[in-house]
Amino acid sequence: MNSMKTYKIIFLFLITVSLLSCQKDVLNKQPLEEISDDLVWKDIKLANLYLNDVYLNLPGGLGRDLDCATEIGDDGHEWAAAQSWNTGDVNPFNDSFDVWGSAYSQIRKTNLMLENFETIQGDQTARDQLKGQAYFLRAYFYAELANFYGGVPIIDKAQQLGDSLSVSRNTYDECIAFIIDDLNKAAELLPESWEGSDVGRATKGAALALKSRELLFAASPLHNSSNNAAKWQAASDAAKAVIDLGVYDLYPDYYKLFHVDNNQEVIFDIQYAYPTRTQGIEYRTNPQGFGGSYGMTRPSEDLVECYEMSNGKSILDPASGYDLQNPYADRDPRFYASVLYNGAQWRGKTMETYVDGLSGPGAQDQYATSGSMTGYYSRKFISETNINAYTLDKSNENWILMRYAEVLLNYAEAELNLGNDAEARTYINKVRERAGMPAIPETESGDDLMARYRNERKIELSFEEIHFFDVRRWMIAPEVVGSPIHKMHIVKNDDGSFTYDVQEMEERAWRDAFYYLPIPGDEIQKNKNLTQNPNW
Repeated sequence: MNSMKTYKIIFLFLITVSLLSCQKDVLNKQPLEEISDDLVWKDIKLANLYLNDVYLNLPGGLGRDLDCATEIGDDGHEWAAAQSWNTGDVNPFNDSFDVWGSAYSQIRKTNLMLENFETIQGDQTARDQLKGQAYFLRAYFYAELANFYGGVPIIDKAQQLGDSLSVSRNTYDECIAFIIDDLNKAAELLPESWEGSDVGRATKGAALALKSRELLFAASPLHNSSNNAAKWQAASDAAKAVIDLGVYDLYPDYYKLFHVDNNQEVIFDIQYAYPTRTQGIEYRTNPQGFGGSYGMTRPSEDLVECYEMSNGKSILDPASGYDLQNPYADRDPRFYASVLYNGAQWRGKTMETYVDGLSGPGAQDQYATSGSMTGYYSRKFISETNINAYTLDKSNENWILMRYAEVLLNYAEAELNLGNDAEARTYINKVRERAGMPAIPETESGDDLMARYRNERKIELSFEEIHFFDVRRWMIAPEVVGSPIHKMHIVKNDDGSFTYDVQEMEERAWRDAFYYLPIPGDEIQKNKNLTQNPNW
């Protein structure tokens, strides 16, 4: 998988050579799909190269920065994908996340492979594994659609120009059933692990982990208004199936887990390999004032306040020891692994996020200008040793799409909603123990434990494109997303000390239409049977 981009080039080259050498009359050439059949569907190696193109289109790497469209972050630039959601300016013709078309194009590719699968020649084990990957990838992109839009049209055959394209939407529950069926098939066919250049392909664990995520989402209040316990039980069972594989474990260092590729916590990720395939996270996210960068994905003060003190107490607890004028002392170790703050050390320099500091806002700056207006930058995901110029993107660290900590938290949430507080607490504490945080005591249960769990999930998975969906499926978005976000306003005094003051930074927009993305307006115009999401 590290050479996936090269494979794609080779694949396109083979098609080009075939077209030039085999077709005497270009006007009489066969349709592209028939040519693809001849080249691809008889050779398992070419079929693998075909499927690599689907892997290449997996979304990730902070390009969308979904969590910056919630209370925990700010992208810092008005042109960023999240900003139209924060201002409320999004509509069916300008949705910046652009999920619909990209997902359906990849679904069509997997449909083509599954339709032509019986003609692919090769070792039966390899054929099974190829088919399992196709099922997994189709499920992954349908999960993208269901998570963003709710119910969407289920298309399980590659549509042709002569087909009726005026399809109707299936219900959300029908989509989840279709996704779970594909994932069950995938789990039966896929290996638990891959070796060599195949590392990064979908595995049995990846299929089960995605099943865990989607069943948890389906059991949540947005989709389970009657609080049907059977849905929570299905979510619990799915997460426990991943745990019982015995394949995964928590990586001991929270910061390094994002920089040690293919470690024991990674279930599924996007593979990068310099120089053939890199991602833009370094120049996009690296703090401004450090060699040229955008300094995006800025944690808000609202997120920073969610990190407990090292003694396990909330900063709102008078007994926690928190001091607003020394706000970054003795915090949860994940805070230091995730956030760059005033006074932090980064790439041989001391962070200056105070007004007129090296990486801070200017005294006269308005929103979305040079330095971070929140007082923070992200440290999570970016490497201190991978120093890149603004114009040269060298980041080749993989982007994790699913990891074991999420599965443990999925299981804990399902168990909480089934009334099994002790079991849930055990698995929340596994995540806390890895972070170096005290265990949640047995005396904490019920609503208090649920609040603690949600806070734990927020900081553990921050900016991993999970919180965007969590606030919606829990139906707390009107409260947390629709309220102003906050910044830490920092002033350097004449004696070198600092004054810290929490202030409102920006109003954020929310309306109930935002539970889902709008179906693209041009799709609605083309398809009379396609209905728009509510309130759009």
